[in-house]
Amino acid sequence: MKSKVKTVSLIIAMVIAIGSGVYFANEINAQGTTYKIGDKGPAGGWIFYDKGNNSGGWRYLEAAPADQGTAAWGCFRESIPAARGIAIGTGKANTAAIIKSCGEAGIAARVVSAYRGGDKSDWFLPSKDELNLIYTNLYKAGVGGFSADCYWSSSELNADFAWGQFFASGDQLRGFKGNSHGLVRAIRAF
Repeated sequence: MKSKVKTVSLIIAMVIAIGSGVYFANEINAQGTTYKIGDKGPAGGWIFYDKGNNSGGWRYLEAAPADQGTAAWGCFRESIPAARGIAIGTGKANTAAIIKSCGEAGIAARVVSAYRGGDKSDWFLPSKDELNLIYTNLYKAGVGGFSADCYWSSSELNADFAWGQFFASGDQLRGFKGNSHGLVRAIRAF
């Protein structure tokens, strides 16, 4: 009888161990979804960049599913040196610097940070290089419903100008921060 109890106990322990392993593996897969460029992201937008690893707490960049309208970049004739990052991964810091330094309402950085698409609150304005990736990986592929007009980046050139990109040609242009109204498309990192 003791032998049968030990055998049954061992079988139950194995079933629990195997079941826990399957549950744990499913949880990892659910949280570690792999995306490709052009896929729908978790906030309903479009994946336009895969860094290949989670360094810095993010791997993917996702563009919102639609434009948030038009807005001025803001703070014409005011320099915001902390918003001059152009590289991939600098849009979030640029956006935070613009919001901190520029008190104007309705500017591009404020519009994207107020956006709550996909029930997310971590949206920001893309940097110059992030915006170019959107143009290359989404617009040119016909994904995301982008206009052929000019979109703002979060990258300031100087006190008077910030970078934008004209999607009809792909040209990256400088625009007057105070009176140029460009299109705004939020992005997020996850």
